[in-house]
Amino acid sequence: MKTIKVLLSITLITLIWGCSMKSIPEEKIYESIDEMIAEARSLTSDLSIDDFHTLMNSDSAYILIDVRLPEEHKKGFIPGSISIPRGVIEFRIANEKIWDEEGMYVPEKNEMLVLYCKKSKRGALAALALKQLGYTNVKNINGGWTDWHAKYPEIKEDKIEAGTPVSAATEEEESGGC
Repeated sequence: MKTIKVLLSITLITLIWGCSMKSIPEEKIYESIDEMIAEARSLTSDLSIDDFHTLMNSDSAYILIDVRLPEEHKKGFIPGSISIPRGVIEFRIANEKIWDEEGMYVPEKNEMLVLYCKKSKRGALAALALKQLGYTNVKNINGGWTDWHAKYPEIKEDKIEAGTPVSAATEEEESGGC
């Protein structure tokens, strides 16, 4: 009888403990990159080219981040943008040194971050990554640099003056810190 009570107690404790454990979410496997991007877009907010143009000409505060590669950024970018490539944004977004080089401060989690890339695909993935890091007001410019430059070709910068940093990364940061 004592053995049965002990076994029942162990079973009950195991059952209660097992039910109270947080389950690890299953890893989602995507059929294609387009499916992955579509999900990222469904979980984040887009901003149209015209809405961003309006925002740009308003008194609203925002931080503009170009998530394209540095080589792409140097060929042309929206004025006021900081270059933080998609592949390292998770490592650089809170890196005080990177922001100091740009003469800026590390963004707060609730500040408006506006991202763009070439066509808005990398921007959607970067927006989702920032959302997962706790940033609550992240927007991706729908259509990216391609649509921006087509609609507003006169509103761009295409060369960087000597001495202006482009968020130079260390080898460790470029490899994701690994």
